[in-house]
Amino acid sequence: RSIRYHIMPSSPSSLNSPLTFPISRRQIPNRLAKAALTEGLADPDICQPNERHFTLYSQWVGGCGMILSGNVMIDRRHREGTRNVVLDE
Repeated sequence: RSIRYHIMPSSPSSLNSPLTFPISRRQIPNRLAKAALTEGLADPDICQPNERHFTLYSQWVGGCGMILSGNVMIDRRHREGTRNVVLDE
């Protein structure tokens, strides 16, 4: 089943209005999203999230309706960078 979104003219103030996703019916408080990025903050030896990640992501809490996690690898042999988070265990 294909879902089509109808784009209607709107004002910038609509960015602050809630958005409900049609399939899950989950709602986010606004239409602002923080895109995924490669943080490069993990320790290169253990590759796990650390206090620097928590500090960085806590700065976005409350402002963005949706926060997409960064570049998280599932196999340490194929990292994009030495300081990527790896969740392979």
